[in-house]
This record gives sequence, structure tokens and C-alpha cells, in this order.
Amino acid sequence: MLDTTLIHRRSDANIGDLACTPGHYFDFGVQNMIAFGQESPACKRAILGGGQVYNDCVDAAIYHTSHAALRIVWGVGISPKNVADFSFDILEGSCALVSSRNWNVPRCEYVPCASAMSPLFDRGPAPTRDVVLFSHAKKSAALARYDGIPEMSNHSGSMADAVAFLASGATVVTNSFHGTYWAMCLGRKVLCLPFSHKFRQFKDNPVFGDPLNWRKSLHLAESRADVLHDARARNVSFHEKVMNLT
Repeated sequence: MLDTTLIHRRSDANIGDLACTPGHYFDFGVQNMIAFGQESPACKRAILGGGQVYNDCVDAAIYHTSHAALRIVWGVGISPKNVADFSFDILEGSCALVSSRNWNVPRCEYVPCASAMSPLFDRGPAPTRDVVLFSHAKKSAALARYDGIPEMSNHSGSMADAVAFLASGATVVTNSFHGTYWAMCLGRKVLCLPFSHKFRQFKDNPVFGDPLNWRKSLHLAESRADVLHDARARNVSFHEKVMNLT
């Protein structure tokens, strides 16, 4: 029997979704990875997430993980509104552990996205550009662009490409969740251009700007200390809890 089945979004072009399963970074014994909507084979544990996949996790817990002895929700975008819904009672009741990448969510342990464990963050290169723009492929129609500022989409290339691009900027302007998170992990100054409340649920939120006129706020961009260290420590601790479940 498998030790672990890891369930996450696997068919999306979104670099962050592809990178956020803890299965890329931790040893869970004999494991496989499947997409949400697929049936989990018999296994000791099914790990759901991470990412903005709350509804997928509820669906998987109810319909697709009956052959798993234990279910764990790892670093998923869960809001206080989700927790207040009856669906969370179902999720919590069927899972041994529930964690959220969002800070201060009731009934959830805070565990930032597991992608912070990537060795890509170990030795970030010095920036070579003053400003870079990392955009969300589906949420940027009204996003201001300015001549001379290079841009990359979160639907192009690999995580390595994305991290290298983010590291190249002394200041990162982004309306991507993982663009924001990874830039903070790299210690870069960040100006975040939010399109939903999920950007306002970091433990230490970035500086926010106006997507239509963000250049006027560039001087306000700030870095956030210890994001990478804290994220890694919390993921390592959660992994230990998962592996100690019986």
C-alpha cells in the first residue's frame, strides 16, 4: 500500500499551483501525486493542497479519498468565511490536520505555502534591474504597463524561471499571490496589486498599490523580514506532525 497520495492542481498552467504541493519538498515514504477530481488509491495518508483550493479539498474529502486512512489539508487558502460555513465542519471532521496559508484563521494551523522549501530560495542572486512586473495571466487586463519595466506572467516558464525573474528586480510589482510570496521570500521590496482579499492574509502583509496607477506608489514598496525562515520552520514542523500521525 502507498504511504502517501498528494492531491493538488496538476493541469493548470499557473506556476504557483504546480509548485505548492509539499510532495515536491518532503519525504512522505512511498508516494504518488494525483489531481483534484481523481480517486485516491489505498494509502496511509492523503495530503490535500496547497493553494487556493478550499472547495476542491472539501470535494476530495467527501468523494475521492475514502481509501485513505488519514486526510491532511496542507497550506490551503482558507478564509474565516469558509470556516463559518458548514462545509468546513465536514472538512474538519474528516481530516486529521487542517492548515491554512492564511494568517489567523480560526480552527486552522498557520502553514505558509510549502513552495518556500524550494532550494531556489537558498542563494538568491543580487538584483540586476530596478523594477520588474510579475503579472497574473488571467487577472491583468486593466493592469498598467510602463515602458522599460520587464514583465513575466505566472503562466509562463517554470518555478525556476519565475524565481530568477523575481530575483532580478530590486523591487517587484505583482498581482500574483505566488509572485508576492516568492518575492518576499527572496527579501525583495514588493508592491502588491491585489484583486482579491487573499492578498491581505499574509502574516505580514506587503505594501499595496493601485493596479491602474501603481508607478506613483513604487517608492512605498518594502521588504518583509524573516518570511522565508518562518515559512520553512512552520512547514518543517507541520511535516513532523503529519509523519507522527497514527
